[in-house]
Amino acid sequence: MAIVTLAEAKKQLNIDLNDTDDDTELMLYADAATSALEEHKHQVIERREFTEQVTAGGSVLRLSHTPVVDLVSVVGVDSGQEWDTARLRVSPSGLVRVLSGPALAGALEFTYTAGPAAPRPGEKLAALIVIQHLWETQRGRAGAVYAGDVVVPAGYAIPNRAAELLGAPTPVVA
Repeated sequence: MAIVTLAEAKKQLNIDLNDTDDDTELMLYADAATSALEEHKHQVIERREFTEQVTAGGSVLRLSHTPVVDLVSVVGVDSGQEWDTARLRVSPSGLVRVLSGPALAGALEFTYTAGPAAPRPGEKLAALIVIQHLWETQRGRAGAVYAGDVVVPAGYAIPNRAAELLGAPTPVVA
């Protein structure tokens, strides 16, 4: 689930590609960076499929993960009834509308694809910065400020320079 490959992370950290000692940890960092950036942006930044249960009661509902690019299937949780996705329209913002036929009702399981075809400008670099930040703070290279007997942390999971590359978070619609 990472927008950064293992090779890209190693290059950012100046680790030899043949050195496999930290590969598992680096991929954990890459996955965590992608997740943190998605939470910051309130958007999916790596295209993938989601399955989500929604209780419906009308002709319009909203899916959680955006931007939505394709509605794969809709199935009644209790009934097993499959809904014809051709009679539904889904917008990138996750809004699902019934175009024809009865309204959506009850507990439904939506399977859909969300996320851009490729990372937007700055997202991959922001992920690399977060990985480097996490790597260096774990190893004590980013440094902490010592104020007497108190240690002030060196930063947060998303450094300011990475947050600036991402831009403002997408507004959340409840």
